[in-house]
Amino acid sequence: MDRKLEKQIERRKLILSGNIWKTILIICFPIMLYQFINSLSTIIDQMITAGISAEASNAVGSTAQIKNMFSAFGGGLASGGAVLVARYYGAGSVHDARNASGNLLCLGIILNVIILLIFLPLAEPVMRICQVSDNAIEIGLNYFRLQLVELIFVTTNSIFIGLEKAKGNSKLILYLNLGILFIKIGLTALFVYAFKITDITWIEIATIVSQLILTVIGVIFMFRKSNILFISLKDFRIKWLYCKDILLLSIPMFFGKFVMNLGKVSVNALAGLYYNATTDGLIVGALGISNNISGLVTGMTSTFEESESSIVSQNLGNKNLKRPLKVFIKLLIIALIISIIGYILTRFVLIDFLVSLFNNNDSKGAYYSDMIKSIYEFDSLSIPALGLCSAVLGLLYGFGKTFLASILNFSRIGVRILTIVIFHYAMPELAGPSVVGIAMGISNGTIFLLSVIFFVIFFIGLKKHGYREMHLSDPEPEVSKLDLGE
Repeated sequence: MDRKLEKQIERRKLILSGNIWKTILIICFPIMLYQFINSLSTIIDQMITAGISAEASNAVGSTAQIKNMFSAFGGGLASGGAVLVARYYGAGSVHDARNASGNLLCLGIILNVIILLIFLPLAEPVMRICQVSDNAIEIGLNYFRLQLVELIFVTTNSIFIGLEKAKGNSKLILYLNLGILFIKIGLTALFVYAFKITDITWIEIATIVSQLILTVIGVIFMFRKSNILFISLKDFRIKWLYCKDILLLSIPMFFGKFVMNLGKVSVNALAGLYYNATTDGLIVGALGISNNISGLVTGMTSTFEESESSIVSQNLGNKNLKRPLKVFIKLLIIALIISIIGYILTRFVLIDFLVSLFNNNDSKGAYYSDMIKSIYEFDSLSIPALGLCSAVLGLLYGFGKTFLASILNFSRIGVRILTIVIFHYAMPELAGPSVVGIAMGISNGTIFLLSVIFFVIFFIGLKKHGYREMHLSDPEPEVSKLDLGE
């Protein structure tokens, strides 16, 4: 047997029956490290644009959450499809896993085309609806249009990464993405510092080039025969049998992700509507930067949603109900430790340094920095809450409870919007940037409580009724035989 196939089979055995701490270390931590570096690269992008001007930084910060809102569709599709593929793979049915992979890629291409055809012509109206300031639209319209084009590659890459996660191949994901991130940062620095380009469109061009390179590599990996779940041309077509299951898992996931990011965009829009006139149109960008700073921590713990769901799904495919709960408890502990340490560091130790990165010492720089700090003072309270929430969501996604998980994200947007509206109209004396941070903190605190309640309800139901004819009283099974098919 090919050595590469042997390694993939050994990794599957580790996930299904090996030491859980070792499994978490090998599967989850490379993804977490990658996400931290990815969040750091976002901060570096903001630093570079802040060096151009406060307005340029505001334009980039203002479009960040809008882009995330649209990328949630592709990300949700990839996550839902990966859960199904992991379940087939854990059950030993490689044929079904390959078919599901091919259908997932087809659906991703269709989704890319739909998003591009609908929203590319509507780029400016979308920015105005989201209360992006006129100055930021003037500077960042073409930048945002290119971000929509970038989604073509981001969705394809999310599917590739999702399929590798389904196999537990996180080391490959780390290496490839680190290489792509260095290319992106290198190109951005080259354009801005070497060529002295002040048009932020070129920053997005650097991102597109790096994402395109990853797409080419990903397509090669997905179709090559040494990949145990390779996609053949005959599998690369729509089959309702697989598409139905992918969509049933994915639709709640991408609506949940979409609504979560819509909540951020909604808060941005309300902040712009209420406070742009009194903050020189900079508040939306300041909020985006605050989100990016907290993302240094929450980005790491959020990776547990997908890496945990892959481990859980594989074990459920192997008819093992106890092991997923053991994985959840250990990841919950890790997520809370990382969140608490991250909160202390970003809120009290590094906050002045981080905020200073976005001050280019122009006439608005110090004012912009103070605005970011006043928002982050409360926004940072969400870090521990989101750590717990990510661990719970990873468990729910793995069990296919995507609708239940989506309710958590739907709750967040309602609380955020309600909070900022109440503060604006009922407590006008508190009006200002800090209100936006308070809204973020309260909404994520609510998610913390809901996560605990949802897990308790889910666990009680699991203990009473089991899951798909599996019960917690059942002994842990042997690893199912892997049917490699033809």
